[in-house]
Amino acid sequence: MDASRQAVIEAAARLFANLGRDGVGPRDLVRRLGFSPESVYRHFKNRDELFAAVLTRLQGELFTHIEAACPEAAGETGLAMLLALAEAYCRFLEERPAAYGDIVSVAGRGRGQGAGESSRELDRLHARIVRQFEVLLHLGRLDGSVRDDSPETARRVVNVVIGLTRLSLVAPKVRAANLRGTLSSLVAAGPAGFRAA
Repeated sequence: MDASRQAVIEAAARLFANLGRDGVGPRDLVRRLGFSPESVYRHFKNRDELFAAVLTRLQGELFTHIEAACPEAAGETGLAMLLALAEAYCRFLEERPAAYGDIVSVAGRGRGQGAGESSRELDRLHARIVRQFEVLLHLGRLDGSVRDDSPETARRVVNVVIGLTRLSLVAPKVRAANLRGTLSSLVAAGPAGFRAA
């Protein structure tokens, strides 16, 4: 990737993380980035295209974090994998509240064909996250640790993860316990996620 393009994306990522997606108007964007208009608009047609590039970068960070936090373990139940994935998402959200807040606040709202590239990218990201939970729910259904593997349940799981993290009412350790309890009661086949006899 072109070094000047990368520098603009990194500056924009910091700016959007501090002020949010809508915290910087198109006219103010270039001035706040600290680059000449020519250097910004040589790489990006508009603010939406720049935000889409920032989202792509953030997704890379997100999925690198998820892979590191959720190593494969032989014999693990679908429910155990789902709980580990949910916890990994929560930790990522807690570490980057402003940057990730834009993603979770507008994702999956069906903006339709008139939406810009960043909105479509948000929808793709949201669908990818939901799909990860759908797969783990299905695995849990197959191994008996999960009672429901519907797409609607996967969306509920994502909403629980987002909701518990965004509330920020309790310490991460307490939030983790609440997350496990809430998700287990939502999807587990038996008490506390153990296989039904």
